[in-house]
Amino acid sequence: MRYIPTTEKQKEEMLKEIGVSSFTDLLKDIPDSVLLKTDLNIPGPINEQKLTERIYDISKKNADFFSIKPLVGAGAYRHFIPEVVKTITAREEFYTSYTPYQPEISQGNLQSMFEYQTHIAKLTGMNVVVPSIYDGASATAEAVLMAMRLSKKNKILVSSLLHPHYLETVRTYTEPHKTEIITIPYKNILTNIENFEKNLTDDVAAFIIQSPNFLGGIENVSEFARIAHQKNILVIQVIAESLSSGILKSPGEADVDIVAGEAQSFGMDLNFGGPYNGYLASKMKYIRQIPGRIAGETTDKNGNRGFVMTFRAREQDIRREKATSNICSNHALNIVAGNVYLSLLGKRGLKSLADLNFKSAHYLRKKLLDTKAFSGPDYPFFNEFILKSDKKEETIDLLMKNGFVPPLDLSKFYPELEGYLLFAVTEIFTKKDLDFIAGLFSR
Repeated sequence: MRYIPTTEKQKEEMLKEIGVSSFTDLLKDIPDSVLLKTDLNIPGPINEQKLTERIYDISKKNADFFSIKPLVGAGAYRHFIPEVVKTITAREEFYTSYTPYQPEISQGNLQSMFEYQTHIAKLTGMNVVVPSIYDGASATAEAVLMAMRLSKKNKILVSSLLHPHYLETVRTYTEPHKTEIITIPYKNILTNIENFEKNLTDDVAAFIIQSPNFLGGIENVSEFARIAHQKNILVIQVIAESLSSGILKSPGEADVDIVAGEAQSFGMDLNFGGPYNGYLASKMKYIRQIPGRIAGETTDKNGNRGFVMTFRAREQDIRREKATSNICSNHALNIVAGNVYLSLLGKRGLKSLADLNFKSAHYLRKKLLDTKAFSGPDYPFFNEFILKSDKKEETIDLLMKNGFVPPLDLSKFYPELEGYLLFAVTEIFTKKDLDFIAGLFSR
């Protein structure tokens, strides 16, 4: 979409309508000390053809992200997005939509929300799904607030292998509530279950466990849930890489109470960090405390199938003191993308894709270990794993020089893991790519 600037006459008309004589009058309330005084030295106008050529020349300085493949994940995963997802989300009735407040003119969006909720309900094994809560970090924080409302308690246990940014968001959300947060350490790249049991006291509201965890490990969520429920403690499972749901046991099967997920892997590109799309799911008995909104199915006066927003327990819709959240924005376009993606792949397609991610990651790990340039713990993982390099900086530089975004340096989040790198492998890597990566360290 090209930018068409306003003419000088149009600017004068707008200023007159506002009631000021010049643009600088609009800035009079800004302190003079913060106003830019330097001449920006912007060149004069050029014709459209030269402008297009100039922009193209500038664009060539950017890296070609299509050919540069990321070996880093950590909550942001590059997957192949079928063209049909992009084509449908580009339709103007979806592309320009907002929260469907008026069901009579929003049936398409509401139907997409309803279908997407159904997909997530099946994947998580839960009864209730809120399809859009900003991102996975916000969904996790909302799950904590929900658990505290349900339990009337103010203490939370959190696995140290929860995504660090998610934990930071939880701390921000709960700070006004003076919530006590206790971090459970890890052992062999999985949450330490013995330490978890020692911290189970009657004043604990909930336990947060991510699986696959931040280091890619597949946790024994069922066992944590069994132990927690003996003390009437709620269990929140976080899923940052939702593609794993294609082959792993669902949270419902593990008897989890609340699921906080990030659906970026379902048809949403990385886009410089967003927007993503978080979701919340829970058992039916907790529906009255779940935040956000849910699309429901109904019939109109003629008996035709229709869709409406229901359980809108936001402060805009009910008494403020009864509200469960103030979530007002709805990532409608991302819901459409996720719905199209999951509908296109289907049950067998999603399982096959998840299986490919799983096998590719394990293949690369074995090949890297065979080079003797890496070492690392053996633990169950999905499509991310950690390995130690004695030449970390050289490893990162070598991968960058050969067209790969390097894996995450874990020392930034876990000082005790100095020298360890977190690798992520998705279906964008061919066997040839993986062999080439391993070959770089076999020379």
